[in-house]
Amino acid sequence: MKIKDIGNVVTGKTPQTAHAEFYGGDYMFITPTELHGGYKISSSEKTLTEAGLESIKTNSIDGISVLVGCIGWDMGNVAMCFEKCATNQQINSITQISEDYSPYFLYYWLSTKKEYLFSISSVTRTPILSKGVFEEIEIPSISRSEQDKIAKVLLVLDKKIKLNSEVNDNLAA
Repeated sequence: MKIKDIGNVVTGKTPQTAHAEFYGGDYMFITPTELHGGYKISSSEKTLTEAGLESIKTNSIDGISVLVGCIGWDMGNVAMCFEKCATNQQINSITQISEDYSPYFLYYWLSTKKEYLFSISSVTRTPILSKGVFEEIEIPSISRSEQDKIAKVLLVLDKKIKLNSEVNDNLAA
């Protein structure tokens, strides 16, 4: 099954920076920097107002989404978002994911495909994975129950890693 058959792919967009009223609100504006902090994005350096989000509404996302960096050396970095937000144009998001696919499974599967994504990107000075090529990526067709089992094990491990990291940070302080 191809990504385009599993969910809606949205390429992000940056609201016009000349409009200060678009920035500093309650909605996350996710950039590739935020794709480095574990599976769940819960905050972003930049935020948007309702007006900012409205200015790029066809490029915003809502609900459980899998975000993938698709330009430059951040290509293949993956994270998940669980709320209404926007991303910049360097990120493709899979949103409105079919009930036949676990968003967590998609996240973990795509997390292992960094080299593959580079291999199918355009060969330029800055590697770019277009939305069209991204949508054609084949995802394994396994049952939802198997996806859930795989994702559950990996999610438990991710949570333990995060907890250990927090403990280590507290010990260092």
